[in-house]
Amino acid sequence: MIFNTPTQFAVLALCLIAGWLLGLASASGGSRWRNRLREVEAEHAAYRADAEARIKAAEAERDRLAAAAPITAQMVAGADTRRDIV
Repeated sequence: MIFNTPTQFAVLALCLIAGWLLGLASASGGSRWRNRLREVEAEHAAYRADAEARIKAAEAERDRLAAAAPITAQMVAGADTRRDIV
């Protein structure tokens, strides 16, 4: 057996208690980080919803403008302002 004397058992117990206390002191407090993660996820979801709403509004505006004034081949041909140099 490794431990034979009461002093060795006392030192072992002291080391175990010191390790337990060191572990408690170095704990990161997981609940605080979990709460922060939930907050950041909620902020991200709100940002995504807002961005998607703005994109849909811009696409609707683009479609409305495209339907109001369609571009035809005649308009494109008339827009050519270059002069032919012979």
